[in-house]
Amino acid sequence: MKFTKQLLIALLISAGASLHAAERASNPFVKHMFTADPSAHVWEDGRLYVYPSTDIKGKGYRAMDGYHVFSTDDMVTWTDHGEILHSRDVEWSGGPGVMWAPDCVYKDGTYYFYFPHKNAEKVWEIGVATSTKPASDFKVQGYVKGGNTFCDPCVFIDDDGQAYLYAVVKVKTYAARLKDNMMEIDGEMVLQTELFDHREGPFVFKRNGIYYLIYPDNTKGGHQMRYAMSNNPLGPWESKGVFLEKTSALTTHGSIVEYKGQWYLFYHNGALSGGKNTNRSICFDKVTFNADGTINMVEQTPIVVP
Repeated sequence: MKFTKQLLIALLISAGASLHAAERASNPFVKHMFTADPSAHVWEDGRLYVYPSTDIKGKGYRAMDGYHVFSTDDMVTWTDHGEILHSRDVEWSGGPGVMWAPDCVYKDGTYYFYFPHKNAEKVWEIGVATSTKPASDFKVQGYVKGGNTFCDPCVFIDDDGQAYLYAVVKVKTYAARLKDNMMEIDGEMVLQTELFDHREGPFVFKRNGIYYLIYPDNTKGGHQMRYAMSNNPLGPWESKGVFLEKTSALTTHGSIVEYKGQWYLFYHNGALSGGKNTNRSICFDKVTFNADGTINMVEQTPIVVP
């Protein structure tokens, strides 16, 4: 009887760790918890990893208190690698909660996980945790020097190895080069201009020599995703318009990545909670480009909630 119980528990744990094909019949692709602000990346092991924030059921944005990682190798079956960081792991933390949209990059054998959190003075810092693994063993190293008061970090590494930090304060995105240690601003954070109706949540990627900066706007009743293009990672930018209409959540926040020859947008909606703004769910859909590099409107996959 004891063996049977142990086997049942093992099977339940195994079932919870992998999100099977039947669950990916529609968006959202994570249905066992609330998630938001997905940052998607492809690493050297050939898997696609998504680093979202975590919404707490029945609570508000300030209750967000930890981060999970999800990965796939076929865009169908997803693995929840569990919690990689919590506010209790942050020595300079000002208390639980307010762990908002994160990002992660890989450089010279190390994964750098960037997360916004408030210090003991209740001022935003951009925390940095590192690991030699993409989904476990992250240890907080401190926070970005010169990056205080900012949140919603995005870190982009260009083809020449130079890293750039993008972050938000008072609904404006600023950016700067990072030093080689990935934890210090090289110079000053500079306002990124020409981002029409910008609100928050920048994400930068590069395709065919063109830099793209995507971000949510301020549309009433539901934010849309807009984008701008540039030939320089620090701008100036040329706003190009909306490429994702509002979802079933008030907010939106996303990332774009190429995987196995197809580009994807990751974003969140409010499907699982019936549209509750503080209980969101991450999704993905295909992205296509025109010959001139502009982005076509993304078609949102029909929502099916169990």
